[in-house]
Amino acid sequence: MRTRSIHKAALTDAVTSLEESGKKLAYKAAVEGIVLLENDGSLPLKAGKIALYGAGAKKTIKGGTGSGEVNERHAVSVFEGLEQSGFTVTTMRWIEDYDQAFEEGEQEYAEEFRKKLSPKNLSDFMNLMSSPYRYPYGRAIQEKDIEESDTDSCIYVVSRQAGEGADRKLDKNEYGLSEIERINIAFCAERYKKLIVVINVGGVFDLNFLNEISGINAVIFMGELGTMGGLALADVISGKQTPSGKLTDTWAKHYRDLPFADEYSYLNGNLDEEYYREGIYVGYRYFDTFHVTPRYPFGYGMLYTNFAIRFEQMQMEGTKIHVYTEVENTGRIYDGKEVVQIYVSCPNGELKKEAQRLTAFHKTKLLKPGEKEKLILSFDLRDMTSYREKDAATVLEKGEYVIRLGNSSRNTRVCGILRLSSEIITEKHSHICKIPMHVTELEQKEEDILHATCDCRQNWGRGCEIIIENMEKIRSIPVEEDKITEVVHEYGPVKIYSSEETDAVMERLTLRDMAELSVGGGMTGSRFFEAPGAAGVTCTTLEQKGIPNVVMADGPAGLRLNKVSSVSFTGKVKGIEPNISCMKYLPEPVKKIMLGNPDSPNLLYQFTTAFPSGISLASSWNLELAEEVGNAVGKEMECYGVTYWLAPGLNIHRNPLCGRNFEYYSEDPLVSGKFAAAITKGVQKNRGCYVTLKHFCCNNQEDNRNKTNVNVNERALREIYLKGFEIAVKEAGPGAIMSSYNKVNGKYVNNSYRLLTQVLRNEWGFDGFVMTDWFATGRKYGNSAHAIASGNDLIMPGSAGAVDEIVKAVSKGVILEEDVKRSAANVLRGVLSSRIYQGFTRMYMKK
Repeated sequence: MRTRSIHKAALTDAVTSLEESGKKLAYKAAVEGIVLLENDGSLPLKAGKIALYGAGAKKTIKGGTGSGEVNERHAVSVFEGLEQSGFTVTTMRWIEDYDQAFEEGEQEYAEEFRKKLSPKNLSDFMNLMSSPYRYPYGRAIQEKDIEESDTDSCIYVVSRQAGEGADRKLDKNEYGLSEIERINIAFCAERYKKLIVVINVGGVFDLNFLNEISGINAVIFMGELGTMGGLALADVISGKQTPSGKLTDTWAKHYRDLPFADEYSYLNGNLDEEYYREGIYVGYRYFDTFHVTPRYPFGYGMLYTNFAIRFEQMQMEGTKIHVYTEVENTGRIYDGKEVVQIYVSCPNGELKKEAQRLTAFHKTKLLKPGEKEKLILSFDLRDMTSYREKDAATVLEKGEYVIRLGNSSRNTRVCGILRLSSEIITEKHSHICKIPMHVTELEQKEEDILHATCDCRQNWGRGCEIIIENMEKIRSIPVEEDKITEVVHEYGPVKIYSSEETDAVMERLTLRDMAELSVGGGMTGSRFFEAPGAAGVTCTTLEQKGIPNVVMADGPAGLRLNKVSSVSFTGKVKGIEPNISCMKYLPEPVKKIMLGNPDSPNLLYQFTTAFPSGISLASSWNLELAEEVGNAVGKEMECYGVTYWLAPGLNIHRNPLCGRNFEYYSEDPLVSGKFAAAITKGVQKNRGCYVTLKHFCCNNQEDNRNKTNVNVNERALREIYLKGFEIAVKEAGPGAIMSSYNKVNGKYVNNSYRLLTQVLRNEWGFDGFVMTDWFATGRKYGNSAHAIASGNDLIMPGSAGAVDEIVKAVSKGVILEEDVKRSAANVLRGVLSSRIYQGFTRMYMKK
C-alpha cells in the first residue's frame, strides 16, 4: 500500500533554465507595465550618484498579500535595481535607519497580531490575511542626509501594502501620503535639483501633494512589478528601457470626485448591503460622461518620445469594423511603443449611454525614431450593444455610432460614423438576479450628453498627435442590418458531460462517490499527488475507483507554492517557511507544528516566478506579452504538477479602495476580459494545465466579503461586471471558474442558478467546471447542496460534512441525483485530462 504522496518538486535548489526564462519574462513585463505620469524632461537620468528615500527603497513591494502572494527565490528591490543599473545609492544612513524601524515595527505588529488570536480566529484562517503589516514611513530627512548624498538627483519611493480580506482605509493613509512623507518630499524638492517620486502601490493613489509641493520633476506609477521590478524601474529611470505603460484606471483628482464615493464598503457604516448606484458609469464612463476632469484619464501614460497616429481609413466587413492606422515615432532620440485605442460613442436613445466606451486597442512594436508601423484595429457591431431591462434584450438602438481614434480616453479624434436606421435586437435573454427593489441609479441630464461629432482633446495629447489628414476620409457608413443575426437564448438543465473515458469511470460510482467527487479533498490528509504549498486538491478518496486527486495552486501573479519543504520519515511534507506572509506572525509553537525541519536530509524545492500583479501587467496594454506570461506560468504548472491555477482575477476596479485591486486588471470590462483571455490562452497551451477565472461575480470589495449583498441592476451587471468574464469564456475557453463569496441581489453566487447555469452555460456555452471560493459554503453562507444544484460543481476546500449534506439533500428530494452526477462528470472531465491522471494510470491501472 502507498504511504507517501507523489510530487514533482526538485531535489536540488539549483537554478533551472525554467527559472531563468521566467525572470527574463518577468523583467520584460515589468518594464512594459511602468507608467510615467509626469516628466518635465528630467528623465531619463544618467547613471551616477543617487539619493534614495521612502518606504519602498529597499523594502519594495512586489505584490499584494494573501492568496495572491508568490514565493520566488528573490525579488529585486529598487535599491538593488539602481545599483545593478549603474547608480550608486548615497543615502545609506537613512536606509539603514529605515531597516531598523521596519524590523522594530514588524516585531510590535507580530506581538499585537498574536494577542488578537483565539481558537476561533485560527479556524477562520482566511480572514487572518485582512490586516497586513503596514510599512513605517521612515524618519524625517535631515540636512545631514542631503549633504552626505552628494548628488543633485533624488528618488523617493512611496509604498503601500494591500491584500486579501480588507479594503484600503482613507483614514490610515493607505490612499494618500502621511504627514512625514509629505514633509520629506517637500524637503527633497527644495534641496535636490531633480526629484522623482515613485508610487509603489497596487492601485490608484492620491496625488494631491503635486498641487501643494513644487519642485517634483517626475512621477512614476511603479505598481507592483514582481521579482524583477526594482531592476525594471532602474533601467527605465536610466533610459536603458523606455516607458510604455498606460493607466487602466482613471485617477481622480480627489477621492470624492467618484460617484457615491462615501457609500463604498465601510465608509457608510453598512457592510451588509452595497448598492451599485452608479450603474454603468464606472471609471472613465463616469468621468467622461459627466464632464469630471480627472488627474489622469484612462489609457494615459507619458513616453520618452513623441508619436503621431494617422488615420488612414475605416471599413466594414459583415459585422466587423476595421480601422486602419499608421503610427510613427516622431521623436529624435528614444525608441518607444505607443498604444492605439478605439472608442465608440453610441446614440442616446431610450437607453442613456456612457459618453464613450473602449472597443479595441493595440500596442505597437518598439519603434525607432522616424520608424512607422501600420495597424488594423477591429471590433464587432455587437461590441456597441446595450442591455434593455424591460424586455431582457441586448440591442443596437438606431442613430449614429461615432468612432474615435486616440491614445487615451481624453485624447481622441472622430475618425468615422456608423449609421443605423432602425433598432436591432441582437440577443434575447431571460432575466437574471431579480431583485426585490430597483436600485436608484445615477441619471444623465441633457447637458451631460457629449455632442456626437466633437473631439475629446482636453490637454491630454502630450507626446501624441492624432492626425486626420483629410476630413473626407471620415466616412458615414450605413450599417447593413441584415448582416446582424439575432440570438434567442434557450434555458434549461445542461446535459451531463459524456465521453467514452468519463462514462467508463462514472459507471463505477455510487451516489456518495459522486458527492465525494463534487467536494474538494480538504486542507489536510493523504493524497495521491501533491505540490507542496498548493491551495487545494480535488477528491482524495476515490483512487480505488480510478480517480486520483489533482492540485490547485493560487495566483494570479504566479504560482503560490512552498519554496522549500521537508519530508519526514513518515512521508509528511511541510513547508520550511510560511507560504502566506501572515503565517510568519503566528506564535512560535504554532509555527513549529505547521512548518517543517530546515535541517531535514529530505528537502524539496519549487522556485516559481513572481510576475507583475494584474494591474501592472494590464498597464502594459500588451496582449501578446500577457499570453507569454500565461504560457510561462503553464510551464511552471507542468513542471510542478499543478492542474488548476486559481487565476486570473478579473473583477472590475469599481472603486480605488478595493483591497484586491492589485490582482485585477482594470475599471474597464474589455481590458479585463481581453487580458484574462490572453492569460488563459497562454496557460492552456500546456497540455493538462487550466486556469480558474475568478471571482464570479461582483467581488468588488473585501471588507465583509463573505456576507456582502451586492444590489445591482441587471443592465450594469451585464454590461460592466459580467462582460469581462463573457469575453474570456467565449474567446479562450477556461477550464474552470471560481464563484465569489458575496451575494448578488440577495442570493449567494454559489447558490445562483441564474448566474451559474443560465448565464455561464446556457448563454455563454461555458463547458468547464465551477468551484466555490474557499469556505464559501456552510452554516453561515451558501448551502453546499444548493450550490451543486445551481451549477457550482465543486465545493472547496471540502469536508465530510459537505458530502453528507449533498447525499442527504438527494435522499430528501431537495436536489436531484442528476445534479450531483452532472457536477461529478464536470470535475471528472478535468481530472481525466490532467497529466497527473496519465501518471496515475501508468502506476495503478495496469496492476
